[in-house]
Amino acid sequence: MFEKLIAYYCGPSLAGIKPANIASLNKSKTKNIKNEISKFNKQLNKKDIYIDTLCECSKRILVIVYRKSVLEKHLSKNESKVFLKKFGYPEKVNVEEYIDFLKKRLTFEDFPHEIGIFLGYPVDDIYGYINNPSGKCIAVGEWKVYNDVENAKKLFCRYKNCRCGIIRRLEKGHSLERIFCAG
Repeated sequence: MFEKLIAYYCGPSLAGIKPANIASLNKSKTKNIKNEISKFNKQLNKKDIYIDTLCECSKRILVIVYRKSVLEKHLSKNESKVFLKKFGYPEKVNVEEYIDFLKKRLTFEDFPHEIGIFLGYPVDDIYGYINNPSGKCIAVGEWKVYNDVENAKKLFCRYKNCRCGIIRRLEKGHSLERIFCAG
């Protein structure tokens, strides 16, 4: 159950085609969830794949799944650094420090929509949502699209195909460890 949830919600980041994905996991439906997260990290950290708890309440755990090198490269882009600085993120930090700051932002009353930068959303679309969350977007998929709908649709399709491929392999009896750590 845990592997299928992570594969479905986080497949593109597992495959390294997206900087990160998040998933909200129901504690009552996923037994021993913290043990599952620990097991996942023991199996996949050697291939640069990590899962980290962003926040939790009595019913759910919000996790982020990422390939450290991919997320690090994405967050080190000047556009990403400038964007995060506007939301109070420190400069010249590593991935873990960025995630720790994001965790702190998640404790605030308002949801930190800058999380989109971690997830690889285009900066223009993040600003579009932040500045006008109930306004007209031009497409909806992985995120609300305010610019460059053609590129967004290509990415949505790529992410869907990735998820489907990983799920098919799980259904054939492969584990995430086998899929991503073979060879």
